[in-house]
Amino acid sequence: MFKKLTVFSFFIIFMMSCHSGMNKENLIGDWHYTKVEYTNKSMQDVSPDISEQKPYFSFHADGKAEIYSSGKVLSHGTFTLENNIIRYEEVLDGGVKRKIPFLIKELDGNHLVFETMQAPQQRITALKGK
Repeated sequence: MFKKLTVFSFFIIFMMSCHSGMNKENLIGDWHYTKVEYTNKSMQDVSPDISEQKPYFSFHADGKAEIYSSGKVLSHGTFTLENNIIRYEEVLDGGVKRKIPFLIKELDGNHLVFETMQAPQQRITALKGK
């Protein structure tokens, strides 16, 4: 019985450590897109060119967030982090709100990979800016 409990405890600790980078503090900052690709391989040839727009996602400690492109705010709202899902609530003109979830695939120091969870699904690779 003790052996089973020890193995089970080790498994729980291991699983928790796999998500140790998934906390709000590690997400705070400006995340500059380095690569945007569609998860559907047949759409790869229509992936957006980000070199001119220089898009980035900005997360703030107070729960606010913005998406920038071409030096302008493209979207603004609030966010929460639930395990490995960023729950972004965009505020549209007229105060209308739209919820947009993003799945975090990797969050390691200054490297973030996340995916949109609505069609067409995109995978975004970003580096934390200064």
